[in-house]
Amino acid sequence: MSLPSLRNAGFSCVVVAFAVACGGTVFSQNDDDGGGGSANTGASSSPGGSTSTSGKPTKAGSSATGGSVGAGGSVGKAGSSSTGGSVSVGGAVNCDAVDCAFPVCADGQTPITIAGTCCPTCPPPQLGCSNVMCKSVAAGCSAGYVVGQPAGACCQGCVPGPMGVMCPKIACSESTCPLGYVRGDLVGGCCTECVPDALFCNDDSECVVADRPRPCCGCPEAISVREYDADQCWSDVVKPRPVPKSCEPQFFCDAICAACAPPLSPVCRSHRCVQTALGLK
Repeated sequence: MSLPSLRNAGFSCVVVAFAVACGGTVFSQNDDDGGGGSANTGASSSPGGSTSTSGKPTKAGSSATGGSVGAGGSVGKAGSSSTGGSVSVGGAVNCDAVDCAFPVCADGQTPITIAGTCCPTCPPPQLGCSNVMCKSVAAGCSAGYVVGQPAGACCQGCVPGPMGVMCPKIACSESTCPLGYVRGDLVGGCCTECVPDALFCNDDSECVVADRPRPCCGCPEAISVREYDADQCWSDVVKPRPVPKSCEPQFFCDAICAACAPPLSPVCRSHRCVQTALGLK
């Protein structure tokens, strides 16, 4: 080898050694577009200060290795920021400074004070028959009573028979009947008995004013929605419905019937459906 050739070879070795020592990249001479054929022996820095661990440059301003740190101190996803959580500072209500009115519940329930509030309110209305405890009729019924369940009543029980009842001649007490029952003298029985009540209700929404074909005089009356659903002969005076022909009486009395007063609003009072003027409970 001639002296110039040795000098060129020595100079090439110095260049290669310097590039490797500095963490640079050595490319082959036949790599025209920077694609395959390049050899990268270390990590390169991309524009914008981001670092790529794959050996390829990343786009300016992006980071390939982690997310950004948000203002709230949390680490979010790449390219996103977090503003941190808010703290709710709420104190307890001073009920001593609140003047409460004691409500009167329409269905007779006792007002309750819900946790976190200061004033008592009426509990949700007790709908349907879910709060009624039916009595057993296994022991049989008194004279003049038969086992039955009036349309709309929640329970089966002893009801006045078709021949009527003979009541003892005693003063009626102020005894109360369990929910779903009514004192017998209000439905053709004796005051000493509690019978299933077809008019039982817990809320005004369970009552309706309706009328039906009658053999003699009669006017619209308040009944329970259960009775209305169970007996198709009733028709709502506000939203009438067709009545089956089988509901028409077979005979009519010859009495002169007085005109009926305009129907009032159906309400639930003391767990019975009644009519009352608007605004009155």
